[in-house]
Amino acid sequence: ALLRLQDEYVKLAELLLAEGQQNLFSRWAPQGQHDDEKQQFFTQISKLDSNYPGGLACYIQNARELLQASKEGKNPLDGWSPSVPSEGFQPEVGGEAYFDYEELGLQEVGGCCFVIPAGGLGERLGFSGVKFA
Repeated sequence: ALLRLQDEYVKLAELLLAEGQQNLFSRWAPQGQHDDEKQQFFTQISKLDSNYPGGLACYIQNARELLQASKEGKNPLDGWSPSVPSEGFQPEVGGEAYFDYEELGLQEVGGCCFVIPAGGLGERLGFSGVKFA
C-alpha cells in the first residue's frame, strides 16, 4: 500500500516548502519506498508544529533571525546579566518544610526539563559563577 499523507501532513509539507525547506524532501525515496520513515518524519514535524509557540513557521523565522545575528557577530544576550538570587528560602535539611517541598518537587518533576552545561568558563555570558552544582 502506498503512503497517503493525511491532510494535516500535506499542509505541513506545503508550509515547509513555502518556508524554503525543500532540502528536507530532496532525497526522499520514491513513492512506496521507506514510507514508514516518511510517516515518522511527519509525526515528528506535526508534534514540533503543535508544541512550538507560533508553530514551525515561527520556529524557522526565529532560527533565521538568530543565525543572521550570529553571522553579524551579535549576541542575543547582550545587556542581560545572569545573577545568583540574593534572597530566597532555604528550608533546614531534614525539617518538615524541607520534606514538604521535596514532596511538591517530586509531584512536579515530570514536567521539568534539565539542561546540563558542558564545559566553558562563561566568558560569552559574562558570568564566572558556578553554572552547575
